[in-house]
Amino acid sequence: MIHPLVYESFFENSLNALFILKDDGTIVRANRSAVEMFGYTEGEFKQLGRPAFIDTTDPEFIEMIAQRSARGKGRAVITGIRKNGEKFPLEISSVVIKDETGEELTSVIAKDVSQQVGQEQKLKVLLDQSQKLHQKEEDSRMLLESVLDSITDGFFIVDRNWKILFWNKAAENIMRRKEAELIGKDVWEEFPDLKVLQEHIDFKTLFEKNQSVRFREYFPAYRIWADVSAYPSEKNISVYFKDVTEVKNLRTLEQLEREVLEMNARPDSDIGDTLNFYLRQLQEIHKGMICSVQRIRNNKIYNWAAPSLSDRFATMIDGCEVGEGAGSCGTSAFRREKVIVVDIENDPLWSQVKEAAAAEGVKACWSFPLIDSRNEVMGTFAIYYKRIKAPTKEEENTLERAKNLLMIILENRLSMEAVQSSNQNYDMVAKATNDAIWDWNVETDHVNRTGNGLEVLFGYKFEDAENEDNFWNARIHPEDLPRFLKKQADTIRDPSKLYWEDEYRFRKKDGTYAYVFDKGYIIRDKNGKAVRLIGATRDISERKESEALLLELNNRLKQRADELAASNVELERFAYIASHDMQEPLRMITSFLQLFKKKYEDHIDETAEQYIHFAVDGADRMKKLIMDLLEYSRVGSNKGDITEVDTNELLKEVENVFLTRIEEMKATIVIGDLPVIRANRTQMFQLFQNLIGNALKYHTGESPRVEVEGKEEANHFTFSVRDNGIGIKPIFFEKIFVLFQRLHHKNEYSGTGIGLAICKKIVDKHGGRIWVESEPGKGSCFYFTISKSVDDYRLP
Repeated sequence: MIHPLVYESFFENSLNALFILKDDGTIVRANRSAVEMFGYTEGEFKQLGRPAFIDTTDPEFIEMIAQRSARGKGRAVITGIRKNGEKFPLEISSVVIKDETGEELTSVIAKDVSQQVGQEQKLKVLLDQSQKLHQKEEDSRMLLESVLDSITDGFFIVDRNWKILFWNKAAENIMRRKEAELIGKDVWEEFPDLKVLQEHIDFKTLFEKNQSVRFREYFPAYRIWADVSAYPSEKNISVYFKDVTEVKNLRTLEQLEREVLEMNARPDSDIGDTLNFYLRQLQEIHKGMICSVQRIRNNKIYNWAAPSLSDRFATMIDGCEVGEGAGSCGTSAFRREKVIVVDIENDPLWSQVKEAAAAEGVKACWSFPLIDSRNEVMGTFAIYYKRIKAPTKEEENTLERAKNLLMIILENRLSMEAVQSSNQNYDMVAKATNDAIWDWNVETDHVNRTGNGLEVLFGYKFEDAENEDNFWNARIHPEDLPRFLKKQADTIRDPSKLYWEDEYRFRKKDGTYAYVFDKGYIIRDKNGKAVRLIGATRDISERKESEALLLELNNRLKQRADELAASNVELERFAYIASHDMQEPLRMITSFLQLFKKKYEDHIDETAEQYIHFAVDGADRMKKLIMDLLEYSRVGSNKGDITEVDTNELLKEVENVFLTRIEEMKATIVIGDLPVIRANRTQMFQLFQNLIGNALKYHTGESPRVEVEGKEEANHFTFSVRDNGIGIKPIFFEKIFVLFQRLHHKNEYSGTGIGLAICKKIVDKHGGRIWVESEPGKGSCFYFTISKSVDDYRLP
């Protein structure tokens, strides 16, 4: 029997976190590893209880508690909580035990699986302690066995005669033998396959020197690679073995991947050879696996590599359409996801080609789509077995890695093919274009020229350029060369510039000069230094000649426009003078008619009085017309300066002009918050006066209401004058701004039809436009804009 102090030492010194808890979750004991793992002292554990370090709401924890209640033990990966609040994955094994008084307690072993602390080291400490001590009490022995049973790796103890003393649960699962049938039996007789261990175990080292032995070996009978460690004690030998098949395969895969990537990187490598090598090595790692790769082109499948399939079967799929039900590969490419067919004979995806599969002897097929970085399907990766089979977890991991590597090397290879094709296309384009294509290595100052442009445009052959160091610059016109060199050097030195371009004269082989346009794309290194320029030179002599002709034509047009402008000024002045001079005869006619009527009033009849009235009225209307003409001509001849105009103040002055009429008509003028603009103040006053005057004039009979708004926009100011008057039909929207255009008889509304024409002329001269929105009977809204840029103004 082992002394209790032994178990006390084992409990305190275990590398795993160990707890003894009561049924209600109260912690009775917690070892040092628990204190280090969670950050609590043992006293704090006892005070806080289980919820302090375990997320008791975790479904896995709840399920494990139910499992332990039913079976007396349970195991799960749950969420642990450190004192600092950090949560981490925690693997626990929980077993119900009894102490010497018969009280039920719970033994918990906790392992932080986020950092995968080596179980071998923990176990060695456990074994070193357990094998040096003697068991005295039965409940302590049961506790030790429960701890050893909770270890996930194989472990057994033999005496020095190789009789089996202990065999844990993991060893039962790996070796497929129960402990009950092995206790007391010779390990070599029961497991003849383990005699391979005798080749590695140095018994002299193990027994005489009392030193542990460690090695890695493959066990064919169990199809595993295992790390084996044997620890001797005074009477017994403890053997620990861990299944490292996955680790071993992983390292093999990593080495294989490096080799494949190196092969694919060689310029002279063949993609078919690389694929066949890789697939053969995968088949060596997983015996019985048959691998192949298919390429997708134009939505059809073609065999790429299949080292272990017959040519007949491998090429059978060539040209098959991608789609649902097109076997594992065609369906996988169509769905863009892996397709696992465990039984080809009875799977509908293979209904059309299952006879071919039967002839080849394959019974299972798993296919993975190979998708590039542009999310396009390049091909498929297919795995066959000659038995009905689903992939194991280990196989799935291997195939997922293989799929990812295949996507890398295939996209790389296809990209290289695309570059080669692009280079070929570049050469063909260079030959097809008339431009002179060039490629300048800035560091070596070597220029490579392609295409026929150099000879077609300028008459030089490639040899002419190759045999002369300063070939190009020597033929640039002397007047253009300094500017050309400076601009080129400045552009190349500026790391922010990606393109260089210039126009200059270049001497052709026949001695004449051609105007050329030269443009190049700058390739820079990571520091922004230009290392290469690729570009083209184009003969633009014809364009230059056209530009010269166009410039001459533009000059002529400008001259003609200046002449027309001067003529318009003269016409405006003439209209002003003529209108002014015409008023004097009208005043004379009106005066003499009024004197005639006054003197001969008693001698003329009613008809004569009516004639006199018509004549005076006509003269008054002619006077009004002349006054309006004067106003219209002043818009063109007004010499007022451009000043800042506060349109709010301006509208108050306009409102004062109509004050009497507003009171008589009970009209309302609403002025919004208007902007400050730069304009001719006199003309702005006249513009608003005309628009508001019309709004008051053309009313429906009810009290007029006029609303004036203005706002600032990106390039101009927009104003609006809205009324509740009689409105305008849409067909007259343009006509009303034409000189002398009236929509009503003079007996209905007075006026000469010039007011809105004046408004339009004022707006035009301020770089804006004027328009109206209206419906008959619903009022009108006149909009106009004033440019922010004085350059747009056409004031004299």
